[in-house]
Amino acid sequence: MPTILIVRPEAQAAADIAACEAAGWRALPFSPISLEPDNHALSRLNAQFQTAQAVFWVSPGAVGTAAPHIDFSNGRIVQITVGQASRNALAKFCPHPVISPKTGNDSEAVLALPVWAGLPAGAQVLIIRGHGGRNLLANELRRRGFAVNIAEVYFRRPKPLDWQVFEAEKPQAAYITSAEMVRELFARAPDRITQVLRTLLYFTHHPRIADALRSAGAQRIELVERLNPHSLVSVAI
Repeated sequence: MPTILIVRPEAQAAADIAACEAAGWRALPFSPISLEPDNHALSRLNAQFQTAQAVFWVSPGAVGTAAPHIDFSNGRIVQITVGQASRNALAKFCPHPVISPKTGNDSEAVLALPVWAGLPAGAQVLIIRGHGGRNLLANELRRRGFAVNIAEVYFRRPKPLDWQVFEAEKPQAAYITSAEMVRELFARAPDRITQVLRTLLYFTHHPRIADALRSAGAQRIELVERLNPHSLVSVAI
């Protein structure tokens, strides 16, 4: 049975692990970053949420961290997510419709959604993300005249990686969900491991992450909308 690394925060890895097992792969969670809730930000979040006319959720991690602290009874607040994975995560908490791009998993795809044209001029938009996220969406929405607030609800913390387990498992592939994860994974690998990392088959969902992998020296990269049994079965290792 081949082994695949799941390089994303472990709280979001359950569905990926299930997809791997369904395709006959052994999944090994191997994230160099963990998400630490910002409790002060979370204590203020519901009040910010209730005054917004639209809320944008930047990732499944943002949903998992923040959604349990929010009262979703007001169905008039427009809910927008970066992609389908975040949409599915939010649907577990929010009983109201959630808007997300049908294709694309980034701020550029979100900005192209028609929902923005339907909001009132100067509408309050809340962006829920971690500390240090991209500002492209916030800056563009402000340029369009929206009043943008940002709730940074978690910190990204370095997480120790067990390289002895890596060597024992001898993974053939990895699924990785952010360019930051790429940089952290390769930066913390011992030299002998770095060479092995460059030979793995990488699955990822975004060209920007693929570019980060190429910059780190990876050669075998497959772009997939999401990790599922079909994407794993259809690619030879």
